[in-house]
Amino acid sequence: MTPPDESPLSAGPVLKRVGQELLQCRSILARIEHSVHLTLEGPASQTAPLAWQRNLQDIDLLEQILGDLAACLFAVADQPAMRSPHDLNEAQVLGPLRLEDLRHRLHGKPMLQLNPDPIEIF
Repeated sequence: MTPPDESPLSAGPVLKRVGQELLQCRSILARIEHSVHLTLEGPASQTAPLAWQRNLQDIDLLEQILGDLAACLFAVADQPAMRSPHDLNEAQVLGPLRLEDLRHRLHGKPMLQLNPDPIEIF
């Protein structure tokens, strides 16, 4: 493993890269979802089994990426520059989020009541 570079990093670019990694995780999940959907639909074609098995192995990759991203975010949050108050534009930071409950949690508000409706897998 290569030791980390000791040069200082700006939080903005680091967080943007973390965002890009999260988008990649979303792409991995989409492939996994597609593979599971094909599996549940019925017998796969002769070439499909290898592809969906490969995509399902991405679950381990996704778990590792998410773990590393969490460690990165915790490390960024613990940096001295992050300890002083920073004014963030709430609409710009939380506005693009689709999940209302996530917006509440990121704002520091209590979790909303969970929807009692049945879960739709696909």
